[in-house]
Amino acid sequence: MQTPNPSQHPPAEDAQVTAVIDCSTMRLGDRMACAWMAQQRHRATGERFALIDRHPVLARDFPLQRYFGETFVDWSEARIAAAALPAWDMGNLWLTVTNAFAAAPQAGQFETLPAAIATQARELAASTPAGKPRILVHVLDDAPYNMARRWRRKDANALCDELRRLGGHVVLLNPSSAQFIGGFERMLAEMLAADLFVGGDTGPSHVFALLCADKPQVAVYPSMLKDQRKFAADQARLGLALPWDSLPKRPALRVITMKRRLALIWHERQLLLRRAGLFDGRDVARQAMAELAAHPKA
Repeated sequence: MQTPNPSQHPPAEDAQVTAVIDCSTMRLGDRMACAWMAQQRHRATGERFALIDRHPVLARDFPLQRYFGETFVDWSEARIAAAALPAWDMGNLWLTVTNAFAAAPQAGQFETLPAAIATQARELAASTPAGKPRILVHVLDDAPYNMARRWRRKDANALCDELRRLGGHVVLLNPSSAQFIGGFERMLAEMLAADLFVGGDTGPSHVFALLCADKPQVAVYPSMLKDQRKFAADQARLGLALPWDSLPKRPALRVITMKRRLALIWHERQLLLRRAGLFDGRDVARQAMAELAAHPKA
């Protein structure tokens, strides 16, 4: 990985820019799926892509060009318009990417990374108690748009307690709901410092899958049958073999499917009865440690 430099490519390489992708409405996980798809095409053909990104937060704090500087060019919208590039519409993103990954199950990777992130990662790794694996956990208890994928904090606490009992040094990416321990660069540094990542159906899981595909990862996910039924018509119309799924796209991934039960959920200071995801934290911890043991450090 190298330090990004928007001007590192000579003009001749810019001639390889063949399409523009509008990622303005993509959340973090969607962006990682888009980056994986574009990167595979770049690897195969040498093509590069321009981006339109008007997201109110991610365009500033997590621009894809910063981390995928080989696949995406850093062009202004005026330059994109002048080039009259065709749009690359990936359609139903997760249907498209799921089937593309099945055909070529290759790990993606971050191509460019600010040096400060790597330095911070080394400092974090050095602070880990000797002999203890550093385990990064993202507690998905701030997903009001999808209660089925949301974790109960009590399940997450049981997971973390058992990981500690089994000898792990646990770091919570979000010690409190919707409150991260730092910005996006701190998140990346924590991932690089970690020996294992445990997360749910949310952006950080997809980031880790591309940033650290050589490290073990556990995905605690809801059943996707409801979404697969929802997009079955799209799948049939496109003639795709596999149904929709939003799992991180990496070759080695341990997936644990949550149960779905009625539960009391705090949401916007209200206690609501909703069908929510539940899991046995102790069992997930044991599976996570087994995954870690199956992938010893080099």
